[in-house]
Amino acid sequence: MKNLLIWMIFCSQIFGMNLVKFDHLEKLSEWFSLKDSLVKAYWVYAEKIDGAYRPVGAIGEGDFCVDDVARVVLIYTEAHRKTKDPAYLNLAKDASTFLIQMQAEDGEFYNFAYRDGTINLHGPTSYKSTSWWALRAFWALSAVAAETGEEQFFKAAQKAYQAISKRPPTAFADQLSIYILGLCEYNKIVDVSNEIRKYAELLLEFFGVREDPIFRRFFSTQRREFHWNGWGNRYAEALIESYRALGEERLLKVAIESLKLQIPLLSSTGFIYSVGRYVKLTPELSYAVEPLVVAAAKAYDLTKDEDMAFLASLAGAWYFGANRLNEKMYGPSGEGFDGLEYMHVNRNAGAESTICAIRSMIYLSSLPILFQRLAVSIESFAQNGMVVLEAETADPGISAISLVTGDYGANVACRFESRVRLRWTSVPKGKYLVYVSGEFAKNRCTVSSEPGSVSTTLDGNGIFFVGQLDVVSSLRLNLDGSGVVDQLLLVPSVCGASFEFENQSWTVAYSLVEKEGLTIVPERYFQREMIRREQIFSVSSERIDHFLLVRLDEVFNNDGFALPQKPGNFDNLGGAVGAYLPEGETPEGVKVIGGTPFLVMMRGLDNFRVSDQKLVLPEDVTVKNVHLLASSNHGDYELTLALNGHRFSLSISDWCRGKKDLMFDFRYTAGGQKEFIKCGLSVHTIELNKTVKEIAFFGNINIHVFAVTLELANE
Repeated sequence: MKNLLIWMIFCSQIFGMNLVKFDHLEKLSEWFSLKDSLVKAYWVYAEKIDGAYRPVGAIGEGDFCVDDVARVVLIYTEAHRKTKDPAYLNLAKDASTFLIQMQAEDGEFYNFAYRDGTINLHGPTSYKSTSWWALRAFWALSAVAAETGEEQFFKAAQKAYQAISKRPPTAFADQLSIYILGLCEYNKIVDVSNEIRKYAELLLEFFGVREDPIFRRFFSTQRREFHWNGWGNRYAEALIESYRALGEERLLKVAIESLKLQIPLLSSTGFIYSVGRYVKLTPELSYAVEPLVVAAAKAYDLTKDEDMAFLASLAGAWYFGANRLNEKMYGPSGEGFDGLEYMHVNRNAGAESTICAIRSMIYLSSLPILFQRLAVSIESFAQNGMVVLEAETADPGISAISLVTGDYGANVACRFESRVRLRWTSVPKGKYLVYVSGEFAKNRCTVSSEPGSVSTTLDGNGIFFVGQLDVVSSLRLNLDGSGVVDQLLLVPSVCGASFEFENQSWTVAYSLVEKEGLTIVPERYFQREMIRREQIFSVSSERIDHFLLVRLDEVFNNDGFALPQKPGNFDNLGGAVGAYLPEGETPEGVKVIGGTPFLVMMRGLDNFRVSDQKLVLPEDVTVKNVHLLASSNHGDYELTLALNGHRFSLSISDWCRGKKDLMFDFRYTAGGQKEFIKCGLSVHTIELNKTVKEIAFFGNINIHVFAVTLELANE
């Protein structure tokens, strides 16, 4: 992209667009007494209830934790470095009081404390150790010590260093990367450059553990078995800071190599939660976006390579709607929302998500002003990323398969005992690198799409590269022998995203098969998917007294009631099995609820997820009231009904929140276990007094409609 963005070069402005907002974070803060000292900490979670945030602790763990407060110390220290505003340094020092009181005499740390001053001494995420929270505390205390020069912070950092250096985290690369970042800060006070060199070299051994075209540019948390998680992806930043301390070019080179692949792949696919024996796409976390934004911005600061600034902006644009759902993940007061799920946003805004979002904003704000505008102003965002096809969603034809639940993608996979053939239709056309995941014992595998195919032998557990394939529309997977097949993964040979920015088209792409790798051009390669179309159904009804019970058999597309022998899926759009209501706990058929009869089905498909359905009655009917039996999953959503052109809005509440008109004492989990939380369905009524022939439903796909009853006007 050299010389292509000359017109974009402006002077950097510190926090030039006012991206950095600490209001929400400080609302989570609280001073309290701990070990006879007044300390400042930050509540772990913030739940959004009735439009307002309420700070809450972690049940069974504590109200405040070192892991989060250390992050607070770090971001305020970094904000001071960039602005020289003493207020930020004072806030960092305030939060450091909590870290110091949570440190034991031997330099290790407990993690959780309660507001009453009790420290959680023995919890599995809190016990005294040099684990995650201690490593993060070392990093933060070293940073604030280097910035202030104050002895109390240096002594705390020194004690942490002495404790951790006895048992350094050499077995797991994600922990090692945090230790390296801590050492790079500590090195500003005490010369530990030899240790930085030693552990940076060790970290490089975790790079390229897999040899396939994609994952060889990822770090693995372990050497023997490839495993990567988005929330631990701090490797590039650790190498960049090691380069800053040591000046060894290859450290910077590997960091940039990984960023040039990962940001286009993850921006186009979604910021994947983890990759191990299968790919777990969601939730997408602020925690996973921040390391890439920060690392790319730091790489730009060192190299002035505009590609790095562009990549930092592209990753950061996730917060402003450049994501799969086109939803903002950063609130007006600096809230970092807790996760982008398959079809909804978790708008709780706890400390971790908020801190990671703010850190991203700090580093975006260090870029030239137009790159800041790029992050917040991307429009018409189109992705061309990894496609994950769950085996249980395929058509098995006459193949003998059985569903198995457990630690699989979308919680379920397919077991086969002899030759199996799975078929998927409506697969996006393109050139793909093909992977298959599951549990295999020298099974011959062939993936085909007219007119070509690729084959290999699969042996072991995990993800296996099969080959490159041109996909037309349908796709077939053939396996011989017995085993478990979990996912078919399709990675475009050219992945990336296209978008509009200030009346100019742009594409960021990465070729996995050509030498050029990263390409950033003022053109549009990829198009947005077509907007969903209205589905029209002609429906009949049954009359009982002055009610018409609409038959929805042809409209139903979801199974909310089920039994473990044949599981259902109320809440998991990403797979074929999820949690579900218990079939048989109430009779099927006509059920009177609050004086209104509903036609309730429980076997097979029994409700429809709302996705622009229109119901057409045989003739005009004069209706007094329209009654719906409905609920939603993953929060409350707004449903719009159009009745012969007249629009009405209803708030559909979450199936497991609040009192329901048809309630059950338990639900089944995806694994078939009873979960004793009360869930159910609610009756919603619209007063109409109009003639109706058509009823159209508009709203989020997480809304489920189980029954529709029309109460007739007086005849």
